[in-house]
Amino acid sequence: MTTRDVIDKYYETAGRGAWDEWLTLFTDDVVGDEQLAGHFEGIGVLQGAIGAISYGYSKFQMIPKHIVVEGEQAVVVWRCDAANRAGTPIAYNYLPDREVVGANYFRLENGKIKYMRTIHDETAFAPFNHPTNPKAPPA
Repeated sequence: MTTRDVIDKYYETAGRGAWDEWLTLFTDDVVGDEQLAGHFEGIGVLQGAIGAISYGYSKFQMIPKHIVVEGEQAVVVWRCDAANRAGTPIAYNYLPDREVVGANYFRLENGKIKYMRTIHDETAFAPFNHPTNPKAPPA
């Protein structure tokens, strides 16, 4: 797959909640920096995060608005259309019509994501982190 193919597949599989397929886009030793979750290393961390994402959100769409690809690197500016498990939208409570946007940087190696970074304003994601929103399935 080309870099663009991998990036398109990243957002397409995340949008469908096809997490097992999404995981195949990463190297086993992937490294990343995620705005809410922090620094991570290894595919196992992403495997563990899937439960929190799929359980903690009732709706989760990252919709690419602009994609720039250069060789094995890409930057995607996206719009988030999501809600926490209780149905509270991921939004700015003081400006509910303001788009929630962010960006991802990707570096690929041999057709797989080796490094990624997510950048966004954490304010809009407050409903996900709210104590009344369960982030992982009950034990």
